[in-house]
Amino acid sequence: MDWHNSIGTFLLCTYTMYSDFEHKIIEYSKQHRMLLQGRILVALSGGGDSVALLTVLYAIRQEFGLLIQAAHLNHMLRGKESLEDEQFCRELCHQFDVPLTVERFEHGELDKKGGSLETVARKARLAFLHRTAEHTGCIRIATGHTRDDQAETILQRILRGTGPSGLAGILPVRDNLWVRPLLCVRREEAREYLSGKNVPYRDDSSNDDEAFFRNSIRHTLLPLLIERYSPNITVTLSRLADLTRVQEDFLESTVDEAYARCINCADTCAIILDKERFMSYHKLLRQRIVRQCLKNLEGCGRDADMHEIEHILHLVESSRKTADVTANIQCSVEKKHVVLARKSPAVRPVALKIPGVTSLPMHSGIICAERVTGKVKTDGVRSVVVLLRLIENYGGLTVGSVKPGESMTLSGTDGLVKIRDILSAMSIPRVLRKTIPVVRAGAVPIWIPGIRSSHYLMTEEAVRNSGTRIFLEYSGGLFLN
Repeated sequence: MDWHNSIGTFLLCTYTMYSDFEHKIIEYSKQHRMLLQGRILVALSGGGDSVALLTVLYAIRQEFGLLIQAAHLNHMLRGKESLEDEQFCRELCHQFDVPLTVERFEHGELDKKGGSLETVARKARLAFLHRTAEHTGCIRIATGHTRDDQAETILQRILRGTGPSGLAGILPVRDNLWVRPLLCVRREEAREYLSGKNVPYRDDSSNDDEAFFRNSIRHTLLPLLIERYSPNITVTLSRLADLTRVQEDFLESTVDEAYARCINCADTCAIILDKERFMSYHKLLRQRIVRQCLKNLEGCGRDADMHEIEHILHLVESSRKTADVTANIQCSVEKKHVVLARKSPAVRPVALKIPGVTSLPMHSGIICAERVTGKVKTDGVRSVVVLLRLIENYGGLTVGSVKPGESMTLSGTDGLVKIRDILSAMSIPRVLRKTIPVVRAGAVPIWIPGIRSSHYLMTEEAVRNSGTRIFLEYSGGLFLN
């Protein structure tokens, strides 16, 4: 390409003096403690913002002791144009002598994942960058969001419905990993910086497609607001985000404390709140606690809108029983608890590892199994002992979801009791009952880990013989307080 020589000239500069643009980025990065000495991964699409980010970080790398890496994800949404973007990034990084990681989707692969193309592509990009950062040992991931992106994000959230936290917009630093050094400059400034350095960039034609909501804000709404209502609206919205973020930082400490106090138990698939304590909080705290629950269940990239949050609060306030509240989450309102749980299909039984650790497929609990000969202390709830003759008579040990109509004879009783009635009597929330693990010997249920055991199993008073037995212990799952 004919731009090689111009970049070569740029790279020969010693940067004993920084440009005004570079000074802005240095000061903003120091203000928010963005750039740390070590490896940093630059998300590089080939567009003007990401190329400006790579260029300015390269220029100021010695100021912070940066070791720059780059990553490019080719979504293959624009055919030949996507391949040209990828090749551009390869050549650009070669000129900068910056290592580049490239990953490419097959044509049409994103369409098969379901959901809006914008959302699917964003999730794929974030996952790729996170994976690449871990693989390359980067302690920061830098993206090229500008002040214009901040304004577009806030407008988008207002139009779709957001609470005060949504007005904080794009955070300069998130999760102590993601950083946005260009949030202090406009997109136009980034382009001018590249022009002054004779560094080229690519134009993504899909950014002009106003069928995408974000693009219609960029090309229609924001220019209208600038022209007719507020020429400095990007600065105004950026200032709003800064002020909101300060308030949010203060409020989050209160929310964290309230969240911890009303959590009864939680794992990666379900969160159980103490209903009375939850309802005792101010509505603002209840909103934030719900938002934190959704974030914990669906991941840090989760951006709950107020409609979802208000739906959950309405369920709790009206004492409605069970409902789907998002595409992946159900809410169950019990007498003493509020439960938010990820939807989970029934899981076919899997064999217990003996000896070994079996991760339960339905949630985050585990069962540890070992062969023992001496006396073992058990409680019949979280730990049990299985005689080898039980396995010989009925079959190997497996764990799986509760089966419809399944019954078990409880320890200390004679008759069969339906497992669903056992779970109901133990106040197990309805949305969790399908995911409760059941350990079986062959087809015979012998233990509901963390809840009850069968009369087939040995408890502390009956483990005095010296024969070899199987000791099972359950940990890591949900336990109601």
